[in-house]
Amino acid sequence: MSSAVEQTLGVKRFGRILRIPTPTPFGVGDINSYVILPEPGSDELVLIDTGVGTDEAWQFLQAGFNEYDYAIEDITLLLLTHAHTDHFGQASRIRDVSGCEIWGHENVYSTVEGFLPSEERIKEEKAFLRGFGFSAEMYDKAYDYREFIGEIYKPCKLDREFKDNDVVPINGFDLKVIHTPGHCPEEVVFWQVESRQMFSGDHLLPDVTPVCLLDFPASPGAERTHTLSQYYQSADKVIPYDISHIYPSHGDVFEDHRALIAGYKLSTERRLLKISKILEQYGMLTPFEVGQYLFPKVWEDQLYAVISEVMGHLDLMFDEGFVTMHEVESVVHYKLHRVPRPGAIFKPVSY
Repeated sequence: MSSAVEQTLGVKRFGRILRIPTPTPFGVGDINSYVILPEPGSDELVLIDTGVGTDEAWQFLQAGFNEYDYAIEDITLLLLTHAHTDHFGQASRIRDVSGCEIWGHENVYSTVEGFLPSEERIKEEKAFLRGFGFSAEMYDKAYDYREFIGEIYKPCKLDREFKDNDVVPINGFDLKVIHTPGHCPEEVVFWQVESRQMFSGDHLLPDVTPVCLLDFPASPGAERTHTLSQYYQSADKVIPYDISHIYPSHGDVFEDHRALIAGYKLSTERRLLKISKILEQYGMLTPFEVGQYLFPKVWEDQLYAVISEVMGHLDLMFDEGFVTMHEVESVVHYKLHRVPRPGAIFKPVSY
């Protein structure tokens, strides 16, 4: 083990759960992988999410197992919360050395295609984003990381595809699958009913509001999912759960998911108000133009994140009748109809 790994390793144990953080190269900090330790007399060792597919992340993951006298080779089952590179990146390597099975949601492959698209798919995406005010050059800049992703992202076939409400059988620690799309189509959280613990992936994060990535239609002219609206439907779905501890993919273990979601909603309402003021001041704008005004310091460097944020909020406003949509020379423009007041978008959830 390198001295750097020894100095920075932050493995922590919570009963049968190990949290192993591993580094990422994406500016989001570490990602937490979680290990469900075997019951006495069992060799069943379950890993939730993998880290990115780099040698550095592999060393950190192996070192985390070694702290508790286990190894990656001992993994019997790998569960995925979703298929982003920091969650799925080491899956094929883990299966090669351990022989474990890999289970994930049936929508995993749509996200894989988004990271590693065909040339035909790239043409479709460019045409789609032109409708929001993007040029071909902007598209190329937004996705200039794909060559790097191709080097570290080696997805593989799943051994089992699960659906909402499926149960993952683990000795003394069965996990219920709850499908929570929004951040991406296949996102799930895992619920352990007896101990009232939840593994929340990127669906619930204590230090940052999850970005709901812009959905590209499956084919030209097909319907597009309004991902931020979908996210809040998923968030409302988990509000009734009586959760004692939540294990997120980024950040520390936390407890009050209801307060967290309420904070997310307040942040979203504030951004809706900002967008309303931009449209009020400048009149009818393309989504790209809204992004320039909303994120003046970062829009050039974070084009995909910016357009995802903008479209998520414009979708919410459009769905509720606060903006109207107009096509001008094949480019979509939004016009403010009325300003959303606090509480106008999100309705109370009973539990």
